[in-house]
Amino acid sequence: MKTPKNARPTALVLLGVFVALLVTVHGMPRAASGTSVLSPVITSRPADPSSSVTATFTFSALSGSAFRCARDGVAFAACASPVTYSGLSQGRHTFSVTAVVAGTASTPTAYAWVVDTVPPPAPVLTSTPADPTSTATNTASWTSAEAGVTFRCSLENGPWTVCTTPLTWVIDTSNNGRHQLAVRAVDAAGNVSATTAYAFSYQKGRPETDLPFTVSGSVGDLVPGVWRPLTVTVSNPNSVAIRVSALTVAVATDSTPPGCTSAANLDLRQPSVTTSSALLVPSRGSVTLPAQGMATAEIRLRNLPTVNQDVCKNKSFALTWAGTASN
Repeated sequence: MKTPKNARPTALVLLGVFVALLVTVHGMPRAASGTSVLSPVITSRPADPSSSVTATFTFSALSGSAFRCARDGVAFAACASPVTYSGLSQGRHTFSVTAVVAGTASTPTAYAWVVDTVPPPAPVLTSTPADPTSTATNTASWTSAEAGVTFRCSLENGPWTVCTTPLTWVIDTSNNGRHQLAVRAVDAAGNVSATTAYAFSYQKGRPETDLPFTVSGSVGDLVPGVWRPLTVTVSNPNSVAIRVSALTVAVATDSTPPGCTSAANLDLRQPSVTTSSALLVPSRGSVTLPAQGMATAEIRLRNLPTVNQDVCKNKSFALTWAGTASN
C-alpha cells in the first residue's frame, strides 16, 4: 500500500495538540486544590463574662465571601453579619464563623464566652462605727461570699462609687441626725448585689479623753524563779470604741495575810500597752491580753537561795490597775 505524502507530519502535529491538552486539563485541579480562603474577622462580640442572655456578633472577610455560622457545636448554616442569639442559658457558649469563596470554606474563627445573670450575695458587714459615735472619723469593713467581686459604696445616701474594705471616712459632726453607709458587690459580669446598709448617729458632748474603763486580772501558783502571765481583761462600758494608750499594774506592799513583802519577793513586768501601741476595745466590749500583738503583764516570785521564803506560802497580793483611754 502506498503511504500518503503528508501522513507522518500530520500525526506529529495531532500528537503535539493532544499532549498540550493533556497538560492543560490535568493541571487545573492542582491549582484549585492549593487555593486557601482567609478566615473571617469577628469585629464585635459580647463581653466575657456577660450579664446578657442576648449576644450579637459582627464579622467581615474578603469581598465576595459568603458566611456560615454555628453556635455551641451545632451544624454550620448560612448567615450574614450581624447575627444575634437570644434566650441564652447560663454558662459557657461558643460561636464560630467561616468564610466561603467559590465553594471553599475557610478555617473557622471562634469565640467563647460565659453568660452569668445571677447577682452575687449582698456583702456582710463585719465591723461598723459605734451607734452613737462621738468621733468624726469612722471605719467599716465587710466581706463577700463570692470571690472576685468589687464593691460600690454610698455615703450619706450619695452617689455610688468604687470602694474597698475597710473603708474610713469623715462625717459632718454638725449634723446630729443619722449617718448612712451602703455597700454593694459587683461581679465580673456586672451583676449587682442587693444593698447592705448601716445607719448611726453622732452624739456631741462625749468626752474624747480619759474615758472610763475597767481592768481585771489575776494569777496563781507562783513558784520561785518562774514568770507567770496575768490574765488581764480590759472592759469598755462606753457607747464608743476606746483606745487604751497606757496600762500599768502595781502590787500591794504586803501580802494577805501579811508577812511577805512584794518589794523583797516579787518581780513585775508591765503589759506592752503604750501610746504608740494602743489597745482598741470595742464599744461595750472587752479584750483579754495578750491581744492585737500586745503582751500581757507577768509576775514571778524571786528565787532567793539564801533567804527562807516559806513565809510567802499561801499568801496573796492585791493588784491595782491604772490606765488612760481616748476615743
